[in-house]
Amino acid sequence: MIYAELAKTNPEMLEIVGIADPNDFRREQIGEYFNIPNEHRFKDVNELVAVPKFADAAINGTMDHIHVSTSVPLLNAGYDILLEKPFAVNEDEMNELIECAKKNGRKVMVCFALRYSPFYRRIKETILSGEIGQIINIQMAEHVSYHHMSTSHVRGKWRNEEQCHATMLLAKCCHDIDIMMWLMGNDAPVKVSSFGSLMQFRPENAPIGSGTRCLVDCPLVNTCLYSAKRLYIDHPDRWSFYVWDKLENKENATIEDKIELLKTSPYGVCAYKSDNNVVDHQSLAVQFKSGATGTHNMIGGAAIP
Repeated sequence: MIYAELAKTNPEMLEIVGIADPNDFRREQIGEYFNIPNEHRFKDVNELVAVPKFADAAINGTMDHIHVSTSVPLLNAGYDILLEKPFAVNEDEMNELIECAKKNGRKVMVCFALRYSPFYRRIKETILSGEIGQIINIQMAEHVSYHHMSTSHVRGKWRNEEQCHATMLLAKCCHDIDIMMWLMGNDAPVKVSSFGSLMQFRPENAPIGSGTRCLVDCPLVNTCLYSAKRLYIDHPDRWSFYVWDKLENKENATIEDKIELLKTSPYGVCAYKSDNNVVDHQSLAVQFKSGATGTHNMIGGAAIP
């Protein structure tokens, strides 16, 4: 929706003419929002490519592990694609997508939005100008805020590699790693090492006396930093797109509705007792062809905005 909103703010630049979504409510909601004709509202990509090509390009915002399987039919049907990151979750998928794009003469543009921010563009321009000389070392760090970490990577869709099929570096830090590679230009990486683990969000680190669900059996619901009440009921709009997805077809959902949902949804589970298995901190070291080096550190739950 972030990219599609351009059709509202700058309709002379973009028009949304179709949608494919298995969720009936979302498909109709978006269809109405962008005035998409009924014949261009599809349940999946296979339905979409079964009709003659009717757009210049497609925006693919599916979950990580189906990026390639949903993009290949679009490429075969003649569409260029704006594809969400990470564009693949393993090397085989990466090669499959690249070969498919080449075979069809199509473009795949990955949503690495940071490249287009004024801040990073200015850095890139400064490097290219030679103003600061040769790059010897580049250091990057991402402090994932406590509420972001607990929402997306402890309780949410990216909490478990078996479910999302993407590692923490792929799902969260591919923006940072892409920026490092982009800034280094043609100085390709030749060696990579990385270490990380899940240290914080483990059952043995749960506060003494804590329950298994914040709004069901936990006496610390008003004091715990990761309390679902504090994160989602006290701030109901902060992560609404993720946390309240099961209420999206209920008009004017109340706080009581949201409390009831948290009693059963993954977002109401104790942050220390979830089925998460992705790392909560990881360090990456890169050696480039020139001998330059780069590092990236991801620390989850450390930053408090």
